[in-house]
Amino acid sequence: MNTKNNRQYREAARDMEQAMLELMNTMPLKKITVCRICSRAGVNRSTFYAHYSDIYHMIDQMENNLRRELMNEYPVPGMVRPFSVESFLPFLRFIREHKDFYKIALGTRREFPIEQGFEPLWKQVIRPMFKKAGIHSESEMMFYFVGFQASFTMILKRWVDQGCEEREERMAQILHSTVPSVWGIS
Repeated sequence: MNTKNNRQYREAARDMEQAMLELMNTMPLKKITVCRICSRAGVNRSTFYAHYSDIYHMIDQMENNLRRELMNEYPVPGMVRPFSVESFLPFLRFIREHKDFYKIALGTRREFPIEQGFEPLWKQVIRPMFKKAGIHSESEMMFYFVGFQASFTMILKRWVDQGCEEREERMAQILHSTVPSVWGIS
């Protein structure tokens, strides 16, 4: 029986995600349908809907999986200062490696990443930085952070839309320049 998290279930998810990536490389997202994904993956629609509620849910899940993979690329916590130029490099290399996916994911962003699994970063790094800077209002923290996220996301989107032509080192410097000055990172 094909139950959640057994080998067959995981293989079907992998096949559908591979099909989605192939389709993303050949056509705009608005032309990709569940039927096309299923046909390319060799699964039926019920299999798709056993895994995802729709194509956007699939993209979110793919991004979550890539995020977990990305976190394995980072050095041991404390080895690199958060939001430094050096801290952005593994992230940018990963984005370049998966640029076809991120071109779609960044183009379909419906909410900020803080809502999509970045709670540990918020609690362990960002909130303490604000408090150290004397900002204790959660609302004020979020204004600064949303501004940072918006600029960060749009910079990445532009970079990916241009085929990641700019070197990672230069992009890391540009991203670093968007870090709110109240965090005290120079």
